[in-house]
Amino acid sequence: ISVVTTLDRAPPIFTQLEIQDPTATNSQITVTFALNEPGTAYCRATRSDSGETSDDVPINRILSAAWSAGFTSGTETIQMTQLESGSLDSGDNAVLVEATQYDIYCWAQDAALDGLGLARPNIMTQDYVGTAVGSAAVPEGGATASVW
Repeated sequence: ISVVTTLDRAPPIFTQLEIQDPTATNSQITVTFALNEPGTAYCRATRSDSGETSDDVPINRILSAAWSAGFTSGTETIQMTQLESGSLDSGDNAVLVEATQYDIYCWAQDAALDGLGLARPNIMTQDYVGTAVGSAAVPEGGATASVW
């Protein structure tokens, strides 16, 4: 009898997702996170007064903001200083303004490999991204409203 290995087909989940007090630095929003498995988390800030909702922030917009960090164990941080990291569009490249409220959307993919050792990531769903975090220690989703 030989060993049969099955592929991981479950998307990662946040086991911690917390926004640090932005008044500590006044120039950035710091996201501390942990996943249930190795992977990469991505986050995007939008102004709370922009009228955008989670429906307006699909996963590709979170990815295009280019704020990310890899995770293997413990906790990791993402430090956002502007709406997008390195965007050519000056509107999206705006720096974060002290005392302005922002909604933060976070998403992740795992570092799963297939039987040949090629990347076969599992990804969080759009519904997960739009669901409120709730408790930072037991997040139910990836959205945090009205930060600052």
